[in-house]
Amino acid sequence: MKKIACYLLFFFLLRIQSFEQSLLPIVQNYQKAYTNETRSLSGKPGSRYWQNRAQYNIRVNFVPETRIISGTEEIVYTNNSPDTLKQVWFKLYPNLYQKGAQRDFVFSPEDIGEGVRIEQVAVDEKIITGKNIHISGTNMQVTTAPLLPGKKIQFSVHYSYVLNKTSHTRTGMVDDNSAFIAYFFPRIAVYDDVDGWNRIPYTGTLEFYNDFCDFDVAVTVPANYIVNATGNLLNASEVLRKVTALQKLLTPQILQPVISLLKIKRTHGSSRRKTLPTLPLPRAIIIYGMPAV
Repeated sequence: MKKIACYLLFFFLLRIQSFEQSLLPIVQNYQKAYTNETRSLSGKPGSRYWQNRAQYNIRVNFVPETRIISGTEEIVYTNNSPDTLKQVWFKLYPNLYQKGAQRDFVFSPEDIGEGVRIEQVAVDEKIITGKNIHISGTNMQVTTAPLLPGKKIQFSVHYSYVLNKTSHTRTGMVDDNSAFIAYFFPRIAVYDDVDGWNRIPYTGTLEFYNDFCDFDVAVTVPANYIVNATGNLLNASEVLRKVTALQKLLTPQILQPVISLLKIKRTHGSSRRKTLPTLPLPRAIIIYGMPAV
């Protein structure tokens, strides 16, 4: 009898807990996602779940003496949502060091500057004028022609900025001959089924997230520097100095110095990360910004 009573009591408590959970309020933006069947109460994606995606072709140059990072990027962005997008939001993460930007702590005045300089933006090969581009801290809003569901749009962006030297929040010069360079390109923000565009500014401490995207990247640095980066090396025979070094890389046993140009291609979400030990050389550039899996 005692066992039966315990089972009945346990079942009754479970019923009460389930009833209480059903009475918990649901945040309005999530309720909309449940109604649209893009999310489910179980936590799994709904039957109509979607994600937008982009393909990036990036060419970036770094000059250690001046700390200037300059680059161009071609982006093909696909609107997989059921919504028509009249604006596209970008993230300019280096603008954490921009004068007047919102930050969670104080940086050295030496590192505060103009932030990312957007020299040109073209949409579907048409140059966008200043009135259609609005930058506020780490957010950049670009007004475009309506992007219909299932359609693509192409961006061409020319940009540059000065890498921070004395403050080291996730990126910056390590010393005169070494640098850790993160989030070094304008990236399209997440547009999702819950909140739409992610307009939350990056302020230095909180984490952030991005869409799953494809990247083809070429990094140009001085010939006596070595580059470490996530991704798959496509032109090892061009950038490694000796055949023996190439063989060691492909083993892989050790990563030897590279010369002027390092080409990287990465498919986020499908490729595997390979960790390669590096030589203790005095000059190093670490490129980061394509999340590893």
